[in-house]
Amino acid sequence: MLRKSLENTAVQIIGKAVMVIISLVTTGILTRKLGATGYGGFVLISSLFVFLDSLADFGTKTIGVREVSRSPEKDLMGHIFNLRMTMTTISFILGLLVVWGWDGLAHFRWEATVALMMIFLTSVGGFMEIIFQSRLRMELKVLMDITFPLTFLIGLWKWSGEITLLWVMTAYVVARAVSLMVGWWLVSGIEKVEFRKLNWTKVKTIWDSSWPMGLFLIIFATYDKAVDSLLIQHFLGPLEVAYYGLAYKIHGVMLQPAYYFVNSIFPILSNRESKTPGLMRTSLVILLVMVAGAMMVVWMLAPWMIYVLGGAEFAPSVGILRTLMWAMLFSYVGHLVGFALIADGGQKEMLKLGIVALVVNLSLNMLLIPRFGVLAAAWVTVFTEMVDMGMMIWFWKNRNRAQ
Repeated sequence: MLRKSLENTAVQIIGKAVMVIISLVTTGILTRKLGATGYGGFVLISSLFVFLDSLADFGTKTIGVREVSRSPEKDLMGHIFNLRMTMTTISFILGLLVVWGWDGLAHFRWEATVALMMIFLTSVGGFMEIIFQSRLRMELKVLMDITFPLTFLIGLWKWSGEITLLWVMTAYVVARAVSLMVGWWLVSGIEKVEFRKLNWTKVKTIWDSSWPMGLFLIIFATYDKAVDSLLIQHFLGPLEVAYYGLAYKIHGVMLQPAYYFVNSIFPILSNRESKTPGLMRTSLVILLVMVAGAMMVVWMLAPWMIYVLGGAEFAPSVGILRTLMWAMLFSYVGHLVGFALIADGGQKEMLKLGIVALVVNLSLNMLLIPRFGVLAAAWVTVFTEMVDMGMMIWFWKNRNRAQ
């Protein structure tokens, strides 16, 4: 089982590398074709949809993988799909209210409206990802994922007419639809999804497990992606945000191998029949070896990474990145214990630790950033990850004692 998980991890890392290359080329073309104003609208719309996508998912993907890995019920996938579509519809309506009611999108209302269709397509893509992940076929997910940006890039490259933001958003929807057709063809080879009469009792059972996870993911996104940057902007200004943002971007990339590995073993952790006593111990050893290598790479290559991505003016980012390196240790272990806790039904405990982490992160950043500068935000991130990991281990051990 672990061998298959390691293969899935490698496939996802390779797929991510390919998509990063495609993204860099696409970004280079878009910035030149759209200009600063048009590209700014593109970034604004994309940022809005990060939140709307989180609301549409609301934990159903993670819980869906767990439940499908546990249960042989043929109609379970159909009920998960119905719940995801319900949450997606709510997210779509909220998105319409924001698009047509917020003055910040006054110049991009029709473009954002077209882009709203992506919420439904992304939700369907997440549904197929549940199937791929629960059946340990992440190579098929990677094929579906790569098809999306590659189709868009080919269309962008071949199009000879004028390229506007409305054209870009329409092309995004079309490219995503193409990738879903490929995904559905791949899914049909491994799973037959049955859509029977809606059983609200089963849907409610899935919802009861999903909503704590959904709230946790929103809280996590708040302190992971927003709090520190907003407070640095408030107390220190945009230049310090740029230094911190570049270092944090690299830090996020270095965490991906841990996510991919734990993502691959999550179905095994969720299936009590296939879970072995030594799975957690072996997985921990693998992750510790991975994080040791990642930390060495960051320490030695931090100056080079910062110079290549930002240039000499971003030299202060080196110290920030080397500080964030210590957060990687707690985060790698936290990934494993956190997913193990969710596999054991501990999503409400995850919500509790998310609330604690948000309060700790917000309080310490407000206290320390004005006194010690941007480096304090990095050390607060390290401390927050340590608190996260410690609480996860405590909750997980308590759960195992009670079972």
